Amino acid sequence: MQPEPADLQTLYERLRESEEKYRRLVENAADVIYRTDGEGRFIYVNPVSLKIFGYSEEEFMGRHYLELIHPSFRNKARQYYATQFFNGQFTSYLEFPAVTKDGREFWLGQNVQPLMEEGQIIGFQAVARDITDRVHAEEAMRRSEEEVRKLNAELEQRVRERTAQLENANHELEAFSYSVSHDLRAPLLTINGFTQFLAMHLGDKLDDEAKRLLSIIRSNTQTMQHLISALLMLSKTNKKELEMTVIDMQALAKETYEDIASAEAKERIVIDIPPMPEATGDRLLLRQVWTNLLSNAIKFTLAQDERRITLGGRSEEHRNIYFVKDSGAGFDMKDAGKLFGVFSRLHTDEQFEGTGIGLSIVRRAIHRHHGEVWAEGELGKGATFSFALPLSPQPLQT
Repeated sequence: MQPEPADLQTLYERLRESEEKYRRLVENAADVIYRTDGEGRFIYVNPVSLKIFGYSEEEFMGRHYLELIHPSFRNKARQYYATQFFNGQFTSYLEFPAVTKDGREFWLGQNVQPLMEEGQIIGFQAVARDITDRVHAEEAMRRSEEEVRKLNAELEQRVRERTAQLENANHELEAFSYSVSHDLRAPLLTINGFTQFLAMHLGDKLDDEAKRLLSIIRSNTQTMQHLISALLMLSKTNKKELEMTVIDMQALAKETYEDIASAEAKERIVIDIPPMPEATGDRLLLRQVWTNLLSNAIKFTLAQDERRITLGGRSEEHRNIYFVKDSGAGFDMKDAGKLFGVFSRLHTDEQFEGTGIGLSIVRRAIHRHHGEVWAEGELGKGATFSFALPLSPQPLQT
């Protein structure tokens, strides 16, 4: 049955309307739209193509699409499209640098689809968009990231070099400290022995001034011996191989206090050592921590009217915190940063005896457990020394 002429006329009208809508859509599109023949030569370009590339419509017609691609990218584009269509991938997307008539370079992102007829490719149609701003932004981002990576690598290398230098310096200093401390002990023992001999066997033949000078010599040699012992302890704290165990901190603190407190201290000082969380650490080093903190608390509290020392501990997130609080002489918080330095003292020997090394040992011992130590105080109202230990520490080896 043949369609009536009127029906054919209606179909033709609808077809023309559809083609006109498509033409207006393509002509007014903001993207590059074109068609080529089977060899890749232009047979249609929309107005945007003319505007972007700078060619007239006559100059476009018959020109090969590769001529609009930057020379450095043409072989890659040819191979890409040949591979895509040979493998039957009939819709492909490629980003490439393009060149305008006046030589300006910019970037396009292009979708291409083959036009088929009876199973054969008779041409191609493409839609492309200017992606220059995005590509430049990505290039700038890559350059920035590369610069950051380079700077980080340089910084890490400098940190490694500086760390190695510091480690070497620390090892040399520790070796020097140990050697000097060890070598000084022998002559000090000799000096102390001779002064004791003089006092015992010639004491009645010495006048008061000679006795006074002899007493000063003995006092200073003993002070030097205490200082050397402290230096050796600091060196051992740095060198000791850690033996990590679970420690009853209340029991260790009580044991330490019983061993170091004098009879006078035990009689005059009220001390409270309550239950505390267990710690994971090296028992000998943590005993030394308690020894030094309790010794300081006793020393600074004995001379006060109110004599009280309180210990404690608590769990907090991923660590345990322990403290020693006393009612002793206290300190000004502006001096808190000086407390843990080697040979750093806030009081004179006439006020309180000491070597200035005890708190340095505390800091080093806690640091080797990946912990931290700090102090709070008020002049004339006591001080609190606290240290924190991670629940599962990885010992810091030196």
